[in-house]
Amino acid sequence: MIDVSYPYFDTNLSWLSNNYRLLLEANDETVPVRERLRFLGIYAYQTEEFYRVRIPNLLAMGEVSNDIRSKLNIFPESLLEHVYETAENQLREFNDILATRILPALLEQGVHFYYREAFVPEHAAFARRFFIDHLFRYLQPVFLDSRRSLKTPAFESKQLYLIVRMQHRQDAEEDWYASVNVPAEPHGRFLELPEWEGRRHVALMEDVIRENLPVLFPGYQILESYALRVERETELSIEDEYPMQVAQRILKQLEKRNFVQPSQYFYESGMPLYFREYLVSKVAAPMHDFHERGEYLFMQDLAKFPALSRRLDYPHQRPVQNPEFDDTESVFESIQQGDQMLHLPYQSYEPIVRFFNEAAVDPHVREIHVSLYKISPNSFILNSLISASKNGKRVTTYVELNTKLDIQENLQWSKKMRDAGVKILLSVPGLKVHAKMALVKRKVQKGWERYAFLGTGGFYRLTSREIVDHALLTSHRELTNELELLFGYLSTQDEPKKYKYLPFNNLYVTQFNLQKRLLDLMDREIANCNAGLKSFITIKINQLQDHILIDKLYQAGQAGVPVHVIVSESCGLISGLPSISDNIVVSRHVDRYIENTRIFHFGNRGNDEIYLTSCDWTHRNLHRRIDVCFPILDETLKNQMRTVLRNYVNDNQKSVRLDLYQNNLRIPDDSRGKVRAQEANYRLVEKIERNGLSRRSEI
Repeated sequence: MIDVSYPYFDTNLSWLSNNYRLLLEANDETVPVRERLRFLGIYAYQTEEFYRVRIPNLLAMGEVSNDIRSKLNIFPESLLEHVYETAENQLREFNDILATRILPALLEQGVHFYYREAFVPEHAAFARRFFIDHLFRYLQPVFLDSRRSLKTPAFESKQLYLIVRMQHRQDAEEDWYASVNVPAEPHGRFLELPEWEGRRHVALMEDVIRENLPVLFPGYQILESYALRVERETELSIEDEYPMQVAQRILKQLEKRNFVQPSQYFYESGMPLYFREYLVSKVAAPMHDFHERGEYLFMQDLAKFPALSRRLDYPHQRPVQNPEFDDTESVFESIQQGDQMLHLPYQSYEPIVRFFNEAAVDPHVREIHVSLYKISPNSFILNSLISASKNGKRVTTYVELNTKLDIQENLQWSKKMRDAGVKILLSVPGLKVHAKMALVKRKVQKGWERYAFLGTGGFYRLTSREIVDHALLTSHRELTNELELLFGYLSTQDEPKKYKYLPFNNLYVTQFNLQKRLLDLMDREIANCNAGLKSFITIKINQLQDHILIDKLYQAGQAGVPVHVIVSESCGLISGLPSISDNIVVSRHVDRYIENTRIFHFGNRGNDEIYLTSCDWTHRNLHRRIDVCFPILDETLKNQMRTVLRNYVNDNQKSVRLDLYQNNLRIPDDSRGKVRAQEANYRLVEKIERNGLSRRSEI
């Protein structure tokens, strides 16, 4: 039963609801089979993140006082029970989809994936040669018995291990245990085996190691082996989730109670109780820290299943060229003619590469400011920034060190940039620069010209062609002036409250004016609706959790404003609550590309306004980061974005509706026929290309 006095869906359960949407896609027989494996991999990754991020918070909340928990409407004991039950049910469905549906579908396409089965002799021989010639050198077999190893086993986080039970051939009365790492590099998780009986064959690397354990432990009889993985790198996100005063009270209580985040151990199904009891004694952890996770562990690697045939994948979609940039030699000249929009990954990201490359070599460019947030060492933008600095430009970057890269990689790329003279400002707690933005300043005869990049997604995955994002390139005076003001503030690295009254009138910036502006926009829609004028609110977003903004959406719906929320991850708003949200539709969209765009559309009496941003409606994004929301001012580009959003609203192929309990309900086909947003948006950019310059054509 839903508590209407607290009409917000729990973040943890909403996360799991989104995970289940991925399982639906993996179970869809109309999706190419390797793509179905990819969705299983994404599901596994999201589940790993859930255990890493959400479970520690729930365990911590079990240690705080009842008054805080009641105020936050959190009851950790019952919620944990519900969460574990839901996750276990999903895991069983995950294993069923993989074993009974996807593996047979692979086999029909001529691909055999070894799954808990012995190698045929031809493949056993190949695996043995590969093991000795290529894999052996990366293995670290370690005895866990104290007489062979004096140290308590220190299992590394995110590393997959095989735990082996064996007996020495000369002493069969005693069991020995050892761990063997399953190396992630350099050969990856999968081994392609020789063709046999007209089929391609693939095996997991841990099965290759299992097959050859006698080579690794000569003189021992191998009795059994099971996979194990440990998660230690968890961190509480209390400050990111709750208002500062509440978060400080929670953290103070945890400190008084000497709360220590437990490690979590994940083991493959079938591991006997005595095996687990042995591991519990060795790592000195309670049994309830051990979680069964299925036939294989770390299955996020399914997203990297080998590309063996084009029949297993979605048909290739070529990146469409944006005609605006083909008509001029200079990117800056194109931007001077009018705002430019890139719809990624449907359009080529080449203009963005040209934007930074031209800034690096243009003799008129004096300054470049860019927020990188996270970046990988092989990013195209690094070379451009280094070149720009070496060419005498003043280059300033705002970066959060990418914890998903190892320390050595972080040091390497940051050293190269600093050596070239690039100024690197690292994010500080409470002031992470999440906004995706860049500013280029050119000194010309008539004065200063400013060019800006404003996007919904970052640079570090721009070239992957896996993510849906939108990027605006503009020289609009008000936007670029305010962007320079924002970069100037960021260089101080002071708290926002010291600069409370910065004049942001066109850009809406978190911790300054974004939340208030969103509330004002929704109030305007409510007033318009009450006056009988055209009004609507359409929100496309990844996460919707902020209660203040949710309450305003409820208020708008109750006033009669049509509200449609399109989420791709968690959603705290409950749709369909009688008298509260029965005028609000919430849908969730999952398709071949990962959805990352945040788009806000307001009716405004028929003079509609559209905003793009990289900001979700969560406490963390609104109060602990710097994000930017920017308007689309060019009418042609607004028309494009109207079409983009309309395709999502009308999608009845890859969207589901969320009910009161956030069940993912398929949308039946109707008189409009089949509408698939991502396919429709790809056709949109093809039409832009065919018609030539987009601002000369109607969409």
